[in-house]
This record gives sequence, structure tokens and C-alpha cells, in this order.
Amino acid sequence: METKKNKTGQMWIQTFFAIAAISWMPHLSCHYYRLETGSTFILGNLHFSVLASVLFMAFYSILILMNIIAITQESIRFIAAISSGVFHISFGFLHIARLIIGFNFEVFGYEWSRASSLREILFVFPFGIICIIISFNLRMKVKLG
Repeated sequence: METKKNKTGQMWIQTFFAIAAISWMPHLSCHYYRLETGSTFILGNLHFSVLASVLFMAFYSILILMNIIAITQESIRFIAAISSGVFHISFGFLHIARLIIGFNFEVFGYEWSRASSLREILFVFPFGIICIIISFNLRMKVKLG
């Protein structure tokens, strides 16, 4: 029989994976909108091609799908959480580097502001750390039974 504490814990972990799935939507939408409008996406000296945006959309779709599946399937939770964590932290480091080095970042033909990079750091980086912590807690739970 499931206790109230177990039910609450299950609800929170399901909510976490729903939020993790949603967290990738802006990244996917950015590439989708860029393709629809034919606008630019430039990171430093790298000018994203149509193919690159399509591949990134596929990548984000996989992350979204993994997190949606993880809402109900415990077997994929670790890989979904660790993947989301690593890639969110990677985005955080990208924006930290941008603030320190100051390389060009253009989205939809407009310069991405330094304030926007700071906002990304404040939201994306901590969420990545939370994802990593949750992934290791899930792994420990599996090992301990």
C-alpha cells in the first residue's frame, strides 16, 4: 500500500520531469522560429545552417520526449535528469563565457543582450544543478532498493 509520503514524493518527481520537459521548449522554439522566418542564429563565428537548426530541434525533441516519458517510467528517469542537467549547465557555462569574453550571439537577426545572458545563467545553471542532484538521488534510490 502506498503511503501519503510516497504519493507526495511521486507527485513531486513527476512534476519535476514535466518542468524539465517544458524547460527545453524555448530552445526548440528558437530554432523553429528561426527556420520559419529565415532569420539568423549566430554564436561567435558560427553561423547556424538550416540543417544545424533541424538537428538541434531533433535533439531538443529527444530531451523533451525523455522527460515526458520519465513522468511515468522510472527506468528512464536517471538518464533524463542527468542529460537535462548536463545540457542546462552547458548552456549556463556558454552564457558565463559570453559575459566574460563577450563574443557575438545573435538570434533572429538581433544581438542577444548581456542582460539576457545573465538571466539565462540565473535560471538555467541552477536548474541544471538541480537536475544533476535529482539524477544522483534517483541513482542512489535504485542502488539502495
